[in-house]
Amino acid sequence: MLRNYLKTAINRIVKNKFFSLINIVGLVLGITVSLLILMYVVNELSYENFQSKRKNIYRITLLWGTSENIMKFAGAMPALADALNTRCPEVEVAVRIRKINDGVLKTEGNQEFREDNMFFADKDVFKIFSLSFLEGSKENALDAPFSAVISKSEAVKYFGNSDPIGKKLTFRDHPLEIRGIIDDVPANTHFRCEILVSYSTLRSLGEVPDKPWNQWGSDLTYILLKDKSSTEAIIPVLNGILLQNVGEWMASRLKFEIQPLTQVHWASDTLGDIGSKGNKAYVFVFLSAAILILTIACFNFLNLSITQYLGRMTEVAIRKTAGAKRIQLIFQYLTETILIVVISAVAAALLFDQFYLNLYSYLNTAYVIKGHHFMFLSAMVLAIILIVGFIAGSYPAIFISRMKPIDILRKETNGMNGRLTFRKILIMFQFAISFILLAGTIIIYRQLNYVKHTDLGFNKEDVLMLNFPGMDKENSKKYDILRDEFLKNPNIRYVSGAYTLPGINSRMNFGVTPAGMSPDNSVNLQALPADFGFVKSLDLQIIQGRDFSRDFITDRFGSVILNETAVRVFGLNNPVGTRLMIPGDDYKKGVTVIGVVKDFHIASYHEKINPMLIFINPAMFQTIVLKINPGNTTETLAYVKKVWNAALPGIDLNYKYLKSEYDNLYSTEEKSSRVLTFFTMLAIFISCLGLFGFASFVTGKRIKEIGIRKVLGGRSAGISILLSRQFIIWILISGLIACPVSYMLINKWLGNFAFHVKIEWWIFAAAAIFEFAIATLTVTLQTLNAVTRNPVEALRYE
Repeated sequence: MLRNYLKTAINRIVKNKFFSLINIVGLVLGITVSLLILMYVVNELSYENFQSKRKNIYRITLLWGTSENIMKFAGAMPALADALNTRCPEVEVAVRIRKINDGVLKTEGNQEFREDNMFFADKDVFKIFSLSFLEGSKENALDAPFSAVISKSEAVKYFGNSDPIGKKLTFRDHPLEIRGIIDDVPANTHFRCEILVSYSTLRSLGEVPDKPWNQWGSDLTYILLKDKSSTEAIIPVLNGILLQNVGEWMASRLKFEIQPLTQVHWASDTLGDIGSKGNKAYVFVFLSAAILILTIACFNFLNLSITQYLGRMTEVAIRKTAGAKRIQLIFQYLTETILIVVISAVAAALLFDQFYLNLYSYLNTAYVIKGHHFMFLSAMVLAIILIVGFIAGSYPAIFISRMKPIDILRKETNGMNGRLTFRKILIMFQFAISFILLAGTIIIYRQLNYVKHTDLGFNKEDVLMLNFPGMDKENSKKYDILRDEFLKNPNIRYVSGAYTLPGINSRMNFGVTPAGMSPDNSVNLQALPADFGFVKSLDLQIIQGRDFSRDFITDRFGSVILNETAVRVFGLNNPVGTRLMIPGDDYKKGVTVIGVVKDFHIASYHEKINPMLIFINPAMFQTIVLKINPGNTTETLAYVKKVWNAALPGIDLNYKYLKSEYDNLYSTEEKSSRVLTFFTMLAIFISCLGLFGFASFVTGKRIKEIGIRKVLGGRSAGISILLSRQFIIWILISGLIACPVSYMLINKWLGNFAFHVKIEWWIFAAAAIFEFAIATLTVTLQTLNAVTRNPVEALRYE
């Protein structure tokens, strides 16, 4: 019996190629897109899932400031971890991690490599994080100064196939001994460590602060709670430790927060953080898009299936007259429907397999989730489609099969028209959903356009950045030579050294105290070591005082420039001339504020501007900034390479443009927006497929009417408008309903996220006009195809 059902189903699919193709294409696109989006969402939500103890791992972050100006730091005080280990019984172990921003290693052959994922770490870091050891012992790998653990990939890069254990690399002119090899860390973690250096190395380098409770921001503190311990239990301990070590005044302005490890990836508001950051807004939008597109595909399938089956009422009557039972008709329709679903699901799985890696590569996202996630999501999507297929097959079968053959033959048309309104409502829902997707896509595009083209407070055009090995003592002496030689070229307007620039994730924080006040009253400021030409290189705007100048001897080690936010934090009415105390042997007598610069974004526009202090310190330069003329770029680069190779032979020149580097902060958002736009267009295409098929069916039933009208002198355009009118009216109603509904929904959904653009009514009007135009064109093309037939052929149509 099943064999006969399948054979008949295949014959029906082949016979009705047009409707079958529309059904299959719509379902394939809907399933494929939904799977791609859902897997991306699951991938993003999988961060830190490989950490076996993740439920008990937390990070201690720090809030500084008053209600008017609060800064949140990912790093706490260097002394906090030791205090928690000795004073908090709920904490099994606490460790510190500090990112090494000047991670440059030299091989025995004097070859240099710059490392971006290099960290100082306490020896117990392996008790918290699931870092698999391949060689060495995790118990003592980091228990001595200048000891290190490297990843498998790094071991191959530096030592090839030889055993790296016991071998050395040079770090800051000191030999670094390799004492362990760990497996490569998965991409779905904020702690992408490739090289770990013992934290005790900092003491040997003389970089441990004299007052470890008055400095924060650089050392990330992680804790592993004991089983059945709660974070509420350690909050009083943290408050007690804070009050005891920093005093009442500072404790009133500081507050510890306990952040679950699984939330670190989403915490984009923390200063001095490490690792890539996720955007919950985009995850939410993508998840919504997946659900909506799958809904459109299901509605499309349901609508076309019902339409097609209701057109077979005469066949049902004949089958029932020949003795077919009602249950047999139901099984026959279900077999046809489920066969189309299975064909579509298999095709969608093949398409997914072809494109998912391309999608992740384009979005610059590593695909790290396991195969069982795909199986689970595939089963879930298939179950949804099968349910829809069951409804699509059983609904018309149950409705038609209960009618008597004579009633069907007499009332076939009325039976079909009785369900016409339901199918039009389905089309309305499809286009309403497409409308929501389209309006959301336009809003996201405007958001991206806004953050990319708004005033950032600096000029990123025609700025060249050169990676400079300034932390190396010998190489740092070459800065003055390079600067003077670069300035000899008329195409280079300004030259400056800098510790960091906008778009580069390197941050330094200082505890800064107004002169005459206790160090307990220090304010944490982002510190930016730079040179005399820094302000002019970035076209920063001095709003009070003056810029650094070589005409003033004190500017080299005795002057600083604040930004507007720093002035507000200190509460300075007349900041120029104010004396400040900052860390460092060269600044024991303090520094003087000589100017105030207009606030500028050193990080993404999504992040608020932090209080900042700019000062001159050539020993900290990691970048050389060149402001160049827009013409003769090739000639200028050739000159820069020549000067560089002469001053630093053996060190490759690595350069980037500031505009490209800063715009890269939004590259993921931009690509996500493009992908969402493409998927939205696919959703509209699926809706139009259903509309085209439905219009084709309805006009097909009126083909004789069309022939009679043409014989009586009716024009093709007039008949086309007559046939299209009912569909256009329904699409228009759909848009009118969807406009206010989507406005409220999108306002509510996106209002929870950092969207800078205003959600305006004209966006929804534009989306409605676009959809209305596309739908009208679709219907018009189909009806014109029907009315251009020869009237005689139309009247002979069976």
